[in-house]
Amino acid sequence: MKVCHVSNLYPPDVLGGAETVVARLAEGLQAAGQDVTVIATAPRPRAGWDIVDGVRVRRLAPANIYWAGEASRRPAILKPLWHLLDLWNPAMFQRLRAFLLAEKPDVVHTHNLGGLSVAAWSATRAAGLPLVHTTHDHSLTCVRAVRMTPRRRVCERQCAPCAVRGAWLRRLSRAVDAVAAPARFVVERHLELGFFPRAQVGIVPWGAPPVAAAGARPRDGGPVRFLFLGSLQPHKGVGIALEAFRRTPDTRALLDIAGAGAMSAACRAAAARDPRIRFHGFVTGPEKDRLLGSADVLLFPSLCWEVVGLVMLEAFAHGMPVLASRTGGIPEFVDEGRTGVLVEPGDAAALAAQIARLADNRGSIESMREACRAWAARSTWTRTVDELLDVYRAVVGRSNTRSRCESVQKAGGSE
Repeated sequence: MKVCHVSNLYPPDVLGGAETVVARLAEGLQAAGQDVTVIATAPRPRAGWDIVDGVRVRRLAPANIYWAGEASRRPAILKPLWHLLDLWNPAMFQRLRAFLLAEKPDVVHTHNLGGLSVAAWSATRAAGLPLVHTTHDHSLTCVRAVRMTPRRRVCERQCAPCAVRGAWLRRLSRAVDAVAAPARFVVERHLELGFFPRAQVGIVPWGAPPVAAAGARPRDGGPVRFLFLGSLQPHKGVGIALEAFRRTPDTRALLDIAGAGAMSAACRAAAARDPRIRFHGFVTGPEKDRLLGSADVLLFPSLCWEVVGLVMLEAFAHGMPVLASRTGGIPEFVDEGRTGVLVEPGDAAALAAQIARLADNRGSIESMREACRAWAARSTWTRTVDELLDVYRAVVGRSNTRSRCESVQKAGGSE
């Protein structure tokens, strides 16, 4: 089967988990014998064909006032214009339609589309191809993609600007034939607003990444090591983690914080005040693996409607339980009491109580490790790819049936 993934970014251009997921899917599909091509965007000097870990990637130059990967470094005053042009980009429609007509994939799978715009959906429909979409975040229903106000309150209802924008995107979402969502929560938030009215919905959970076999952590009687690993933005809850540790000054626990973002300075200052806290900055590769392999509990106290959180799945692969917020799609992945513990988002007191409880009861952590490893052994990316192929086959089959029916109708009308 020829599969074309469409994603605004693709490695080595990585801003979040979505790009990592698309790469794992593309590589997994190719390893399973499928013919995979990826369309992404890149600055004009890097536009053109590329090969990334054996996957063919066609990078398109931006047809907007800046490249999506540079958004965080651009003046805020330019962002409304960028978003206006991104509602439906005619230049990207032309480029994508021409590419799809030339490549003739069996199915097109779209992901985050900022910089390409949902003209990618229109181009796929114009090329007469079946279309699958994955909801990695809330960017279709919220211009900030997180369904939160600037004061970090969850937007249970859309604000007026997002509702107007959403009405346009909802109309264009009729082009989508199937949704492959990693968690039921995120797709339900779209369906309740009227998105994807023609689409079949499939829940295709992401898998745990393979990791090198690790030996058991030594039970040396030392402090329990908690790890916060990810984007250091307020909505990710790192401030709640810091407040929880401030509330437990006598607890024998350590907190490693690794990541980058707006709260980096606050994390660095907390580490300077409290010797139990260590700030590592942004980490990747062996340093990231070392932190995952040496920590006892992952802290994931997110305030927003998380879709999944790849770091949780990485923790499970390392046999590490999570202490996370009961929000978004997180409860769909955490078997409470077996692979982790859940608290209400934003409740620093409840988080502090669980930190203290786990720090005083290392045995409960050890009892959860095997369940985490078992989850990771069952929930692999190979399984994810197999389930995604089932979605592709179904949508291609429906498309072929529809085409045959249209041909019969045309033939009957010509008699």
